[in-house]
Amino acid sequence: MSENYSRSSLNAISYLSYYFVGALVSTLGIVLGPLCAAFGKDPSFIGQVFTLMNIGMFVPIMLGGMLMKKWGLQKPLVIAAALTILISALLFVTPTLTMFSVAVAIIGACGGIFMTIGSYLVVRINPDEKSRSSALIFTDFFFSLAGATLSFLLAWLFKMGASWMAMYAIMGALGVMMLILTLRSRYPTTVAEEPAHQAESGHERWGLPVWLLCGALFLFLLAEPIFTLWTPGYLQWRFQLLPEQAALFTTVYWVAKAIGLFLNQFTVKWMKLRTFLLICTTVGLISITLISNSANTTLILLACGTFGFFNSGLFSGLMSYGSLQVRRSSPTLISALLTCGTVGTLLFATVSSLVNSHFGLHGALNASTVSYALLMVTLLAAVTFSKAERLHRNEAVAV
Repeated sequence: MSENYSRSSLNAISYLSYYFVGALVSTLGIVLGPLCAAFGKDPSFIGQVFTLMNIGMFVPIMLGGMLMKKWGLQKPLVIAAALTILISALLFVTPTLTMFSVAVAIIGACGGIFMTIGSYLVVRINPDEKSRSSALIFTDFFFSLAGATLSFLLAWLFKMGASWMAMYAIMGALGVMMLILTLRSRYPTTVAEEPAHQAESGHERWGLPVWLLCGALFLFLLAEPIFTLWTPGYLQWRFQLLPEQAALFTTVYWVAKAIGLFLNQFTVKWMKLRTFLLICTTVGLISITLISNSANTTLILLACGTFGFFNSGLFSGLMSYGSLQVRRSSPTLISALLTCGTVGTLLFATVSSLVNSHFGLHGALNASTVSYALLMVTLLAAVTFSKAERLHRNEAVAV
């Protein structure tokens, strides 16, 4: 494969892509209050408006493979960055509810483009399993980093009297950074070079393991947001905790996850990826079971930290393992893995709210336990039928 591309710039684009999406998703709770005050609407209404962002993000992720094959890598990135800048500027000119609704949908779509291409770039420029898994986990670290840094920054800005538009000024600034990076970078082709025997036999089939790992990503991104959505309310209901006390449990989760994302980029370099995934899922399942069912708040707090640490590498690890089930990963494969995971994010609120209406808060939180148990079963099946070990044995990589 030709090395005629700027690896350091492409890595920076991947990091910034995940930081951008993390900035959009992880700060919703913080910007919710200022938005309600500005537009005179209740939180449930603004929450429905944010659904437009999720839909906007989902569409380019679903179509990302075709987008990259038709337009390459640079053009979609440049268009998304320019749109982010334009929409952020228009919000300052026309800060109405209608304009805000349109803006979150478009910026969400731009985030979907960034995430799809950012993930593909990491896979493409890191051909072997260990460097790919490490790079994907480190890239995912920037998603959590956005939540950690912007949460403090926005809280300070709002305390100083800034309006909700401060959030979108930050998004515009990130768009400017992305535009500069994308215009200055050189990119690899999106047409993967195939071995001669593969070219003769036609396109490589994905096979059962890829679809099983698509299912695993769906279950993971169904379980995690259910946990973060319902844990504070469940703890307040069961243990009569104050809101700020209940919030500590999810804070511990996110801090532990950020630490795990930073450290696990090194772990996967000396541990087989399948072993790493199985250990993380096993410990995660035990932790979420304790969180959902233990009567000891100290044990629940420790389980939240453990869950965050071992949960941290699963998304990137599953993405990497899925991409290794073929000889050469294509944009379509990366898009399919991301799309299946994103469906979980789109459905978690509907599914868990339905469970809550029938079984209460305890049942809603245990929906994440059930999802995690199904994740374990799906991962075991994927490991059993995996082709990665055979396909990449000649690369002297222990998968």
